[in-house]
Amino acid sequence: KERSIQRQDKMLIFKDGTNQEVDIPEDLQDKQCISDDVIKSLAKLAIQIENHYGSPCDIEWAKEGKDLYIVQSRPITTLS
Repeated sequence: KERSIQRQDKMLIFKDGTNQEVDIPEDLQDKQCISDDVIKSLAKLAIQIENHYGSPCDIEWAKEGKDLYIVQSRPITTLS
Protein backbone atom coordinates (compact mmCIF):
# COMPACT_ATOMS: atom_id res chain seq x y z
CA LYS A 1 0.00 0.00 0.00
CA GLU A 2 2.83 2.36 0.82
CA ARG A 3 6.59 2.58 0.37
CA SER A 4 9.23 4.78 1.95
CA ILE A 5 12.76 4.45 0.60
CA GLN A 6 15.44 5.82 2.89
CA ARG A 7 18.90 6.86 1.72
CA GLN A 8 21.65 4.58 3.04
CA ASP A 9 25.39 5.07 2.73
CA LYS A 10 26.67 1.86 4.40
CA MET A 11 25.93 -1.86 4.04
CA LEU A 12 27.19 -5.10 5.52
CA ILE A 13 28.72 -7.74 3.29
CA PHE A 14 30.12 -11.14 4.19
CA LYS A 15 33.70 -11.31 2.97
CA ASP A 16 36.74 -13.33 4.03
CA GLY A 17 34.71 -15.08 6.73
CA THR A 18 33.45 -11.94 8.47
CA ASN A 19 30.79 -9.26 8.14
CA GLN A 20 32.31 -6.04 6.85
CA GLU A 21 30.77 -2.59 6.65
CA VAL A 22 31.36 -0.97 3.26
CA ASP A 23 30.28 2.22 1.51
CA ILE A 24 27.31 1.98 -0.85
CA PRO A 25 28.05 3.55 -4.25
CA GLU A 26 26.46 7.01 -4.51
CA ASP A 27 24.15 6.02 -7.38
CA LEU A 28 22.63 3.19 -5.30
CA GLN A 29 22.17 5.02 -1.98
CA ASP A 30 18.55 6.00 -2.62
CA LYS A 31 17.49 2.92 -4.61
CA GLN A 32 15.01 0.31 -3.39
CA CYS A 33 16.98 -2.65 -1.97
CA ILE A 34 14.51 -5.46 -2.68
CA SER A 35 12.06 -5.81 -5.53
CA ASP A 36 8.31 -5.39 -5.28
CA ASP A 37 7.96 -9.12 -6.06
CA VAL A 38 10.11 -10.03 -3.04
CA ILE A 39 8.10 -7.63 -0.86
CA LYS A 40 4.86 -9.28 -2.00
CA SER A 41 6.27 -12.76 -1.32
CA LEU A 42 7.35 -11.71 2.17
CA ALA A 43 3.93 -10.18 2.84
CA LYS A 44 2.21 -13.44 1.86
CA LEU A 45 4.53 -15.40 4.16
CA ALA A 46 3.90 -12.93 7.00
CA ILE A 47 0.14 -13.36 6.63
CA GLN A 48 0.50 -17.16 6.75
CA ILE A 49 2.71 -16.96 9.86
CA GLU A 50 0.42 -14.49 11.63
CA ASN A 51 -2.61 -16.65 10.81
CA HIS A 52 -0.76 -19.63 12.30
CA TYR A 53 -0.05 -17.80 15.57
CA GLY A 54 -3.34 -15.91 15.58
CA SER A 55 -1.64 -12.59 16.28
CA PRO A 56 0.84 -10.09 14.84
CA CYS A 57 4.39 -11.48 14.66
CA ASP A 58 7.98 -10.34 14.66
CA ILE A 59 9.45 -12.14 11.64
CA GLU A 60 13.14 -12.33 10.75
CA TRP A 61 14.01 -13.36 7.24
CA ALA A 62 16.96 -13.73 4.90
CA LYS A 63 17.39 -13.81 1.13
CA GLU A 64 20.07 -15.61 -0.82
CA GLY A 65 19.84 -15.44 -4.58
CA LYS A 66 16.17 -16.04 -5.40
CA ASP A 67 15.47 -17.98 -2.18
CA LEU A 68 13.70 -16.49 0.84
CA TYR A 69 14.17 -18.01 4.29
CA ILE A 70 12.20 -17.41 7.46
CA VAL A 71 14.93 -17.38 10.10
CA GLN A 72 12.75 -16.82 13.15
CA SER A 73 9.20 -15.87 13.98
CA ARG A 74 7.45 -15.20 17.26
CA PRO A 75 4.18 -13.57 18.29
CA ILE A 76 4.43 -9.97 19.44
CA THR A 77 3.40 -10.10 23.09
CA THR A 78 3.85 -6.43 24.01
CA LEU A 79 0.77 -5.17 22.15
CA SER A 80 -2.27 -4.28 24.23
